[in-house]
Amino acid sequence: MHRFISVVAGIGLLLATNGVALAGPPAAASGTFAVSAITHFALRPAGAATFIEQRTEGVVWGTLSGTFEDELQAVVTPSGLVIAQGTMTCACTIDGKSGMLTLVQVSRGPLEAQTFEGKAIITGGSGAVSGYRGVLDLHGTVDPNGLATIQYSGQVHDQS
Repeated sequence: MHRFISVVAGIGLLLATNGVALAGPPAAASGTFAVSAITHFALRPAGAATFIEQRTEGVVWGTLSGTFEDELQAVVTPSGLVIAQGTMTCACTIDGKSGMLTLVQVSRGPLEAQTFEGKAIITGGSGAVSGYRGVLDLHGTVDPNGLATIQYSGQVHDQS
């Protein structure tokens, strides 16, 4: 739990300072992440809470296009609130430029509703997209098989 709080605090700091680092004008970004497979799933009860570790893979389209892998850690609280954080790597194309992007994400939502909202921050990359940074709002749903579809919108910019 302490690690989760540290990650959330770090993301808050990134959000607070993100506007300072803009090298050029940001561009609107929108699209969809669609999980196509869960490659690892583990549950660990801890008192009245449950911890989840999950790895997924899928496709993304829109401003970002390509494939992604995601590592997610979540806690389901006794009230049924799911709080998650994770890291996504995306073999992505943006504005015709390709490479690997790293996104850090946090989300939360009620377990029974199978919906969630959160933020993703593009923290770095390699290849032709190495200079891209951005902040995305996430709105997702989870189907009965546990596969998520996530709409994203926000801003990206190329710092290179």
